[in-house]
Amino acid sequence: MKQTKTCILSFLIVTLLVAYRTNATKQEDKEFLEEHNKARLEAGLPLFTYDQKLAEYALKFALSRARDCFLRHSEGPYGENLFWGNAAKSLKWTPKDAVKSWMREKKFFDSKTNKCLPSQECGHYTQIMWKDSKKVGCAKTNCKGKHTYIVCEYDPPGNYEGFSPFVNHDPYIYSQT
Repeated sequence: MKQTKTCILSFLIVTLLVAYRTNATKQEDKEFLEEHNKARLEAGLPLFTYDQKLAEYALKFALSRARDCFLRHSEGPYGENLFWGNAAKSLKWTPKDAVKSWMREKKFFDSKTNKCLPSQECGHYTQIMWKDSKKVGCAKTNCKGKHTYIVCEYDPPGNYEGFSPFVNHDPYIYSQT
């Protein structure tokens, strides 16, 4: 019985240490927020606040991808951006790298049609620019022990097809999802 309790306690301690070491640090949380807000400020949009509930959701999902590194969305209640950085940079990918990567999609967004250019992706960019989104929370972890996996969650979510990310929308659209 004592050995079982010791095993369980050891497992919990290791699990907590792994979770702590894989989550973004306070400095990285700050960098996630600063980089997002820098982009929004340049676009004349309201700034995000950082939300720990979203960061916890992001961490839970990031940890679920730690074994496979798949860039598959959580299908959760929030808007979501995913980033994978290969091991060539030795796990030194930063929040700034992820946000800059997503912001490079700006050139593929056609503001006249509110769509991405054909055969291009721009949904990460438009999620960051979604004016109605007020909060962001992110997590950074390792996947397969050698790559960087970053998840950012946004609330309310964005990227409703055919809608401009740069205007306020009727809250009705959020109740229809």
